[in-house]
Amino acid sequence: MKPLLSLFFLTLAAVADELGLPKVKHMIDTHIHLYDTAREKGVPWPPQDDALLYKPHLPDEFKAVSKPAGLTGVIVVEASDRPEDNQWVLDLVKGDEFFVALVGNIDPYEPDFEERLANLQKDPRLVGLRLRNGRQRKTIDYTDPKLLQSLRAVARAGLSVDLLVNGAGIEAVKNVDQLARTIPELRLVIDHVIGYDFDGGPVPGDWIAAVEKLGENKNVWCKISGLYQRSVPQPAPKTISHYEEVLEVLWDNLGPERLVFGSNWPCTKKTGDYTSYVRLVNQYFSKKGQEASERYFWKNAVDAYQIKLN
Repeated sequence: MKPLLSLFFLTLAAVADELGLPKVKHMIDTHIHLYDTAREKGVPWPPQDDALLYKPHLPDEFKAVSKPAGLTGVIVVEASDRPEDNQWVLDLVKGDEFFVALVGNIDPYEPDFEERLANLQKDPRLVGLRLRNGRQRKTIDYTDPKLLQSLRAVARAGLSVDLLVNGAGIEAVKNVDQLARTIPELRLVIDHVIGYDFDGGPVPGDWIAAVEKLGENKNVWCKISGLYQRSVPQPAPKTISHYEEVLEVLWDNLGPERLVFGSNWPCTKKTGDYTSYVRLVNQYFSKKGQEASERYFWKNAVDAYQIKLN
């Protein structure tokens, strides 16, 4: 390496160290939402009475707030249940390599699910789907034949499935475990620390036991994402001690190869700025060593979503 270039990277590393930011080759945020409340039909999420979130959240703003933290790329997760909004996001970030991929949304209960999937997959930026309950379903029946048929089609297409199980507790862990064993060829990415509610109390033993069983499935990854939102005390603590006991359970059972970085921006705004969230998770992973940090901040995203980085 040329002396000046070497000095440049050493300087970046020193700055990152001083600011409490990770020193990694890439940093890929696997979980943000983009939407425009000013569109003619508005958006189905977030709710209109949420003054902080119900306003446009678009690429230029996200790049401005995330790049100072060292972010090098992002996967957008579609928060809308409207099929046309998948293409809206893809068009919104077309040609911008910072936006690496999309986890889209197609209702798996629709009779033409496979046709819709094939059409959306014509864009190579589609890397997965987020499993939602559908417009009329508050819970997911993981034994439903139509659901399983659709998810097997996702597996055949080489895509992953994101699972949102917020607040469902031990039953969520057991349900994901059942699904992982039913379709072992399907890559499953569980959002937001399996929906754990960080209340400051000890981690329940039955939850730990369920996570141990879940960890046996090598087709399961877990996003260490949305920590601010999953905290019961609000605004959420910005010190890792509030979250560390749960993270240790996940580390012990999913290991350094299957924990994935995500922020859940713009929901992070309710507690702090984007850089504060990166500092928070880096408090944990920097203590696990350099390779663990590389795996968490980008390598595991490559495995879970099969993305390609330069």
